[in-house]
Parts: sequence; structure tokens; C-alpha cells
Amino acid sequence: MHKLDEPAFLLRVDARLPANLKVTKRKFRDGWDSVPSRDAQRLGRQMKRRDWELDAEALPLLKGGMGKTPQAATARALKLALRQVRESFNAARVEYLRVSQYPWFYLATVAVYPQTIKRGQSSLIFPERKSLPRVAVP
Repeated sequence: MHKLDEPAFLLRVDARLPANLKVTKRKFRDGWDSVPSRDAQRLGRQMKRRDWELDAEALPLLKGGMGKTPQAATARALKLALRQVRESFNAARVEYLRVSQYPWFYLATVAVYPQTIKRGQSSLIFPERKSLPRVAVP
């Protein structure tokens, strides 16, 4: 049985990120890029500094896939799970991956948490808060 050592972070190809934020992306599958875990951790810290948010769906998408090899079963399960991620989510975190071997096939089970990367609410309410004029109070 194979298990995922650390969470995998995926971004939609058209996901908007904060300006000047450099993230290493690798093509994962149609419409999705993978981000190495070190960059994903850095992405979370830098987004907070720039007043962006990472909102996660509370419930994961649980999917299973079968294949003749562990890689084929995993690819099938991820394909099924990512197909269920709504367009309103521009990122996803793969938290759980388990591959079990049976006599004639492998079965992979994945848990994918859809996520949204967006500009923080406070920056939408006060887009120019640093340049507001100061009012003298008598």
C-alpha cells in the first residue's frame, strides 16, 4: 500500500495570483499545474502579506480509480476528483492518496480539497487605504 507523504497543491492554469509572486509550476494535467510543496508553503505566507486569502472547501472530494499499475490507478482517481472541482475554485489540495494492490488491479483513493485563491476582503473594501488623507481632530 502506497500513501502520500505530504499534501500536493494544484493550481488551475488560469489562476490569478498576487502580483510579483513567483511560483514554480509544472504541467500536471489538462487545465491544472502542480506546485512543489516548498513553493506551496511559501505561497501561503506571501499571500497573507499581500492581503490575499486561500479559502478551502470544508468537505473533500473522495474518489477512487482502478488501473493495472499504481500510477494508472492514481491518475484515474485524480482525474475523476479534479473533474468534480467547480470552476469557482482555482486551486486544489490533495491531502490523501492511498493505493491498494489486488490480484488483478490496483485501487487508488484520493481526497481533494477544492480551494479559492482571491484578493482579501479588506483590500476590496478599502482598496486605497494607505493613501487616505489624514483628518486632524480638534
